[in-house]
Amino acid sequence: MKSRHVVLARRPDGAPVPEDFRLETRELPALPEGRVLVQVLYATANPGSRNRLGGGGASYARGMELGETMEGPAVGRVIESRNSAFKVGELLSGPFGWAEHVQISGRGMRRIPADTPSISAWAGILSIPGLTGYFGLRDVGLAKAGDTVLISSAAGPVGATAGQIARIMGCRAIGIASGAEKLKWLREDAGFDAVIDRAGANSVEAMAERIGKVAASGVDMYFDNVGGVTLDAAIACMKPKGRIVVSGQIADYNAEPSGRYGTRRVYEFIGKRLRMEGLVVFDYAQRYDEATDAMVGWIRDGRLKFREHIVEGLDALPALFCAQLRGEVFGRPLARLA
Repeated sequence: MKSRHVVLARRPDGAPVPEDFRLETRELPALPEGRVLVQVLYATANPGSRNRLGGGGASYARGMELGETMEGPAVGRVIESRNSAFKVGELLSGPFGWAEHVQISGRGMRRIPADTPSISAWAGILSIPGLTGYFGLRDVGLAKAGDTVLISSAAGPVGATAGQIARIMGCRAIGIASGAEKLKWLREDAGFDAVIDRAGANSVEAMAERIGKVAASGVDMYFDNVGGVTLDAAIACMKPKGRIVVSGQIADYNAEPSGRYGTRRVYEFIGKRLRMEGLVVFDYAQRYDEATDAMVGWIRDGRLKFREHIVEGLDALPALFCAQLRGEVFGRPLARLA
């Protein structure tokens, strides 16, 4: 069997471009004993992969090698099995990456129930983005009813999930995003209590002023997906004993190490007794079923909404990946392969 794969062709110089990737056709060997052949149905242009393309500079995952198939959460169907634990026709969620077919051991795969409300959601809200929102809010941020929760990149899959779960938990959810369509969706569909337009707020002072207008009493928990001046503005608006969850740093993804903004308000951590903690969702792998069971229930009863941006075909993934890093994609970026 032949399978097409998208591989890393060269190291990006600044923001990635489609030419940094290459489409290859590979001949798959006969399926070995103990392994499973999966046809990939949906693959995702995962923004977190950007930090791995430089080769060796990743914070919690190894850098990708040149010529290696791009990795990322995906959904697939078993079409051949030499592993007694898996049957032909089963739907699986796992890190299949940018490929049409993969041979896997089955380790770490998650079975998708037949009555799932959405197959593609298992590459999005029921996969890494939703799990990150769930555990980041509840376990790292220790959100509780009555808290004011501020979320950056709130219209993205992680932020939108975290904000809606905050509302379900009885918190006041404030989302930062840019663009009329995203702000409208956060208010009217996702049910955020307040939204902040990020556009034009390019300094700490400007962003802090906008936060202060909708959170006059301060912020109990900040869910950070962006970093940069937005993080420092949030720190300026935190209440004493506030908690900051560091989930992503989009503002610095394309910067050289020497040019990264980081944070410049560490001094406020002392007087306000703030706590800031990073989040790697794989630490909670043993509890994924807990989170997906809860989120499926909220999706079914209409309390948890999600958006997807779906393109067709494997070869559309490089352009999709680059577009979502530029902020041009609204919803979980997916490619439908079959």
